[in-house]
Amino acid sequence: MATSKKVPLNVASGPRKKRRAGPPALRLSGHKARSAWFRARAAWPLREPPRQRLTLERRRAAQTLQAAKLAGEWTLAGPSNIGGRCTALVCDPGNADQIWIGAAGGGVWASADAGQSWTPCWPQDTPLEIGSLAIDPTSPKTLYCGTGEANLSADSYAGDGIYKSTDAGKIWTPWGPSAKTGVPKRIGAIAVDPFDSRHIVCGGIGFGRLSADGDFGGLYVTHDGGATWRREVFVSPANYWCHSIVFDPSRQGTLYATFTAPGARNGIYRSRDGGSTWTQLLKGLPSPDRVGRTSLAISSSHPSTLYAQCSDVASGRADRLLGVFRSNDGGDSWADIAGNHFKNEGQMSYGNSIAVHPQNPDHVICGGVDLHVTTNGGAQWRYASHWDANRGDNGYAHADHHAVVMPIAAPGRVYTANDGGMDMSEDGGKTWVNRSNGLAITMFYDVDVAQSDARLYGGGAQDNGTLITSDGQANTFRELLGGDGGWMIVDPREAGHIFATFQYGGMYRFRKGSSRKVTPPFKQEDMAGVWMVYTTFDPKRSDVVYTGNTRLYRTQNDGVSWEALTPQLDGSPISAIEVAEANTKFIYVGSENGGFFRSSDGGATWSANLADGTLPSVMITRIVTHPADAKAVYITTANFGNSHVFHSADAGATWKDIDGGKLPDVPHHALVIRPDAPKELWACSDVGGFMTPDGGTNWANATANLAHVMVVDLIYHASTKMLLAATYGRSVWKAKLA
Repeated sequence: MATSKKVPLNVASGPRKKRRAGPPALRLSGHKARSAWFRARAAWPLREPPRQRLTLERRRAAQTLQAAKLAGEWTLAGPSNIGGRCTALVCDPGNADQIWIGAAGGGVWASADAGQSWTPCWPQDTPLEIGSLAIDPTSPKTLYCGTGEANLSADSYAGDGIYKSTDAGKIWTPWGPSAKTGVPKRIGAIAVDPFDSRHIVCGGIGFGRLSADGDFGGLYVTHDGGATWRREVFVSPANYWCHSIVFDPSRQGTLYATFTAPGARNGIYRSRDGGSTWTQLLKGLPSPDRVGRTSLAISSSHPSTLYAQCSDVASGRADRLLGVFRSNDGGDSWADIAGNHFKNEGQMSYGNSIAVHPQNPDHVICGGVDLHVTTNGGAQWRYASHWDANRGDNGYAHADHHAVVMPIAAPGRVYTANDGGMDMSEDGGKTWVNRSNGLAITMFYDVDVAQSDARLYGGGAQDNGTLITSDGQANTFRELLGGDGGWMIVDPREAGHIFATFQYGGMYRFRKGSSRKVTPPFKQEDMAGVWMVYTTFDPKRSDVVYTGNTRLYRTQNDGVSWEALTPQLDGSPISAIEVAEANTKFIYVGSENGGFFRSSDGGATWSANLADGTLPSVMITRIVTHPADAKAVYITTANFGNSHVFHSADAGATWKDIDGGKLPDVPHHALVIRPDAPKELWACSDVGGFMTPDGGTNWANATANLAHVMVVDLIYHASTKMLLAATYGRSVWKAKLA
């Protein structure tokens, strides 16, 4: 993107997310609040989208649509210095600097210098949702990757099986495809037998009839290097989940695994004959029906010592820590060593990891929202990290730890993969430094750019706040506002004038080097199901902004006060708002239920639902109007099994399907009308980007060199003819249009 010679932009930062005092709130589910937002877009009425459909539709688009003409390839716009949700981490046992990390939506990355720099090493045309990594302890260049995130929330997307590399991650090949072997599409654990490299065990989760693919979880094993696989049924022949697997490095044939069924079969199991038979371990552990997701660690220096970090599934306590348990006799008996230290820890079905020092069996690090360390076997614990400390402080590590590794070759070093990328400690967990520079895996919800200064762009990111760069560089992003970043909008006339939102409708305004909280006075009864609030400027007035929950709100004084313009429209959250540039009295609103509502008098009166039988009654994800005709409206829609781009020439009174089955049958998220060529439309979806040069008669594939990742938003910068694409897992990309 062309950079400007203007003076540097002065944009203040708002507050970071604050720690909630006391124990976590009571929960009945492990689902993250954002999961409902994703489910409405991608899966309704099922729990999650069909993985196989995404692959098939991507291939169909590549075969049936011509490639769109771009002035150049897509290039990374950033951030490359922030990171994103990482789920898996392995280290070369002989070289502590050589590591590989797996991202929830960004593929696998390698570092040869302990995370100071990163290189993507995952094929572009394979699922980027990573759940687990494993290394062959007898052949460190042999790696295994389980695809599909296994963190139990409904926004944890599926993969398509296991991949293998024999050259330290340079080339990956399908090795255990789910479609052929039956292995889960969300693999959270892989373990290689240290005595027999052909014996590999994997564990994962699945959702049976609640899943579009009908896949099961469980424990799967191969004894012949992947030629054949068997699903173990000793826990249950029906659907069950396997969360963690470890081999005893000193006793051939001994391995441990953890399961939830749920019910009396939950808990920790041990096999002493290579997996032929299994024993449920009970002595000293809670009642099995209380045991949820559990992570295991075994001491490499004293393999009879094991640790287990267990989540609670009791009613009202779901997602809290049930206990940290230690066994000194190979699992025969256990004792809870958590004490009262973990009373404020939560989300244990989402971030649950544990590691033991390679030389000291009493030195343990547990990962949840924060990191916790003991150096005396649990007699005392302390917080090893504080997610709410200032970024860059030596006590800061990002929240939500999904994998912790203490390398054999560097005793005292700790790596942790979390929602902010990777953090590292060289002193056993006393001080931390972030090592995410070059790890371009940020998960964005949206993107915007300053039309008056192309250097400023950014958007809301999952668990990384609202991120912006003000000099146009990919490696200079910073956090503008904390929390889960929501919609960020930049005044097209004034680059430093920004509204940014965070979860549940929180909102800040940034202007003239200062920030101000301007959250609308939402009524609690209007917030049902609301995760992020869509927000947009009036195209003619900088002090007029629209947002909404289940009703539409407007400010006419730059956020100082707000008014509700509508009653509850159809009871579902507002998902799209458009104020027509050609005539700002025309205001259009779309909802998660697929409702479409119009005002032609500046919000004084409103139509009933105009979503006629042509529209598919699924979420409207974006509304745009022709720059010269306020009644020419285009929308995109979510979900599967329906068309996804529609046009109305009469302000929504009637609709025409301009997708017509040409576009992939996957959720579409955004649409851009090119103002200097108004018949040229650009759309984005779960399988890439697409364009039409003629208003929808013909479509072309604009995905080009973009990775196979969800493209969730598009914005066009008019003066530089640059299109920006926000992805959920590979940061923001840019391409110049012809």
